[in-house]
Amino acid sequence: MRVKTILMAAAAVSSIGVANIGTASAGEAFEVSGNVAFTTDYRFRGISLSDNNFAVQGGFDVGHSSGLYVGTWASNVELGDGQGSTELDLYGGYAGEAGAIGYDVGVILYAYPESDDLNYYELYGSISGTAGLVDLTAGLAYVPEQDNTGDEDNTYIYASAGLPLGESPYSLGAHIGYEDGAFGDEKIDYSLSVDKACEDWGIDLSLAWIATENTEGVGDASDDAVVFTVSKSM
Repeated sequence: MRVKTILMAAAAVSSIGVANIGTASAGEAFEVSGNVAFTTDYRFRGISLSDNNFAVQGGFDVGHSSGLYVGTWASNVELGDGQGSTELDLYGGYAGEAGAIGYDVGVILYAYPESDDLNYYELYGSISGTAGLVDLTAGLAYVPEQDNTGDEDNTYIYASAGLPLGESPYSLGAHIGYEDGAFGDEKIDYSLSVDKACEDWGIDLSLAWIATENTEGVGDASDDAVVFTVSKSM
């Protein structure tokens, strides 16, 4: 899920992807929700983890009325050099509201069952709110020093915005992120998207343009790309 922000505010992400955290309805202690997506390219913070190829993704979440949640998410990947073809994310956290501001904090484990030396965990937090018609989210993800990150830490800061287009099923999205540390050297990623909620079919469509800067050493995995995603929440 690659935060697969857990709060999938990044309009073109993957995620962003992305998992939708279930919240309990009135009178229910727990709620289970699921999600599935088909995307032309699994992009995580601007970088393709599917070698610029199609990816199938999905997961499920269990939310409690207190705001606590846990979940899992998976995607096919193409990392090369025999490093495996599957990413499995496990995460847990707490989401709530303080007045008009929503917040979400937690921890996520990025696991690669076929290559344990790639596994690492990350701490994340975000706040969200609205300004007029615009939905806004800002977040921070921090990877402490670990063996599988070369004993380096990593920091990712991002901001996302979404704008519904009147009463239509369409909306616009924008995202920018900055990363520095084990996985980036002052790397920047950004995206613009057009999204559509197809209520009759129960699916969401997204067409996103994704670009990066300062991404030496990753080849064409950081090339500008147009990514189409079909997703469904259950």
